[in-house]
Amino acid sequence: ISEYNPFHNGHLYHFNTSSDLTQAEYSICVLSGNFMQRGEPAVIDKWSRTLMALKAGIDLVIELPVIYCAQSAEIFAYGSISILNSLGIVDSICFGSESGDIDSLKHIASILNAEPPKYREYLKEEISKGISFASARARAVRRYAEYEGMALGKCTNDISGCNCLETVLKSPNNILGLEYIKWIMRLKSTIVPYTIKRVQSGYNDESLNKDFASAWALRRAIKDKDYKSIDKHMPHFAANILKSCLSGGRGPVFLEDFTNAMLCNLRRMSTYEISSLPDVSEGLENRIKKAAIDCFDIEQLITNIKSKRYAESRIRRILINSLLGIRKSDIELYKTIGPQYIRVLGFSDKGRNLLSEIKKKCSLPIITNVADYKKYNNKYLSKMIEMDILSTDIYVTAYSKPELKKGGYDFYTKPVMI
Repeated sequence: ISEYNPFHNGHLYHFNTSSDLTQAEYSICVLSGNFMQRGEPAVIDKWSRTLMALKAGIDLVIELPVIYCAQSAEIFAYGSISILNSLGIVDSICFGSESGDIDSLKHIASILNAEPPKYREYLKEEISKGISFASARARAVRRYAEYEGMALGKCTNDISGCNCLETVLKSPNNILGLEYIKWIMRLKSTIVPYTIKRVQSGYNDESLNKDFASAWALRRAIKDKDYKSIDKHMPHFAANILKSCLSGGRGPVFLEDFTNAMLCNLRRMSTYEISSLPDVSEGLENRIKKAAIDCFDIEQLITNIKSKRYAESRIRRILINSLLGIRKSDIELYKTIGPQYIRVLGFSDKGRNLLSEIKKKCSLPIITNVADYKKYNNKYLSKMIEMDILSTDIYVTAYSKPELKKGGYDFYTKPVMI
């Protein structure tokens, strides 16, 4: 489950190590499309990032529908695991984490999955203190573990007073990993989870002085046109794909490229309409509305909205959802009924054989030609894929060349094949 924004040396390490660890015969990537989980656009488009994945050795790339992409870790993980589970052939998943300890993560995920009454009581108490949900949940799990006298794997022999547990629960890749495991449990999936400890750079690490740089640091290098760092920290094939996109006017794309569109949307929307956006609660709509009127750029807008309770990533997701027209009711619907199709972005020769097997076992329609979606005569499928189509049409308005801003890319771009 990846974003590859962009594909770098750490991703290649993760893929190769995952292959060795699981001894998998085939590899599948569920890839976020043109918008990311932490509330930002992809620096280059989904087909270019698919090509990077295939050249790295992945056999099949499937798109995560945009309804699940720029959402909380819980919704992102639900969509991703549901897709993998529906394929009928996936036996393992391997994700990177700051922890690197699958047993500890499984123990914690079991609490999040079961949500015992005492844990819910602690969570409610912590949320009432005005801290972020991630912090409140971390404290609630620690208190519950102390209450039960639980030992969580290698984290500690005596959970009481363990300081590292809260760190585990507030680290971004650990959070995603816990949600993957939780949904494997909740969906009663037979998929076996594995994890690999992240090497050197954390998600928000700004350093470009290590062998493995974070995607965040690389996006900054791209913005600064620091091609020396790009060449150092990306595989040669991935760097070439990136440079081809940039020289062709298809990127880089950043959140600020949508400043005018987002300000127009938020200024037009009533506070009631803003309150219908995912992640907006407890009167945050009033703060957003005021900021949209007072501010003139994205950085200032985010600064004026965020607080101790509302983290920057949450604000960014709200902005992306306002841009794409995604509402709470959409999230609730597709969290209830699940993904409606498997959208193929690309495949290798091996992946072609894999697709044949999936078609025999998968419970969902396999879509390689987007125009085919209409033949299924399914309003839920249509609505979900039309959100994907719209998200691409909005994304390309950030391209530098005017002639590349036209819509319809999803209809005339074929799956990537190598």
